[in-house]
Amino acid sequence: MGDVMLFENLATDDFICHGPGGMGDRDTFLDWLRWYPRAFSEQRPSLEDVIDGGDRVVARYTVRSTYRGGYLDLPGRDQEVEETGIIIFRLDDGKVAETWFEGNDLEVAQQLGGRVHAPER
Repeated sequence: MGDVMLFENLATDDFICHGPGGMGDRDTFLDWLRWYPRAFSEQRPSLEDVIDGGDRVVARYTVRSTYRGGYLDLPGRDQEVEETGIIIFRLDDGKVAETWFEGNDLEVAQQLGGRVHAPER
């Protein structure tokens, strides 16, 4: 993860991404792609499942990495974390035109010591 040049060659010019933070364009995704490996380094990704559905490809993955800081204001402690998720890719003429991402962000935050507080009533 984090290979900007690879993304630039594989994605369409009008690429769109959807995720927990909302919808973004090519520049939004490139910003994330530059940030992610700084916050989560030494990445060890593995593909658990891949489903080919014509112009859609679905990938379920696990990434083990070392947290360095910069995520939800949680301090970096060189801590090992495990992230899992599912990404749906829509292809257009052999390039990625759109993605939908669902990950275990809450579990990652909890692994890093983040706490969920119930709203007061």
